[in-house]
Amino acid sequence: MPTEAELLARIQSIPDPCSYGAGVPLSIGEMGLLQKVENDAGRVTVRMQLTSPMCMMAAYFMREIEQRLMAEEGVASVQVEFDRAFEWKPEDICSDARQRLLERRVSMIGGRMLPRDKTPATGS
Repeated sequence: MPTEAELLARIQSIPDPCSYGAGVPLSIGEMGLLQKVENDAGRVTVRMQLTSPMCMMAAYFMREIEQRLMAEEGVASVQVEFDRAFEWKPEDICSDARQRLLERRVSMIGGRMLPRDKTPATGS
């Protein structure tokens, strides 16, 4: 039976279609959309968030997650739950992906300003 970490690794690379529109393809893992994967004797629950309450990709994400995880031996069912509290922030994007967005001059994601990484000044 696959571990929760293995299941998470299997779905992290699912592309976020909206990032393609911005010209910087990112995965749902890079976007920080995945919150938790639980495996209870083959019954897998994936908890994730969306970048906007108006995101129209929920069905796409559910289908992709279900297809990838149901292909794993030992997975009997997959349920995808969306965080209704809407806690996602642009800061949730991994720093490497955030830098790629900024290099393409993408400054807003999900209707919010994309923060720049603050690199501390080094003295010599």
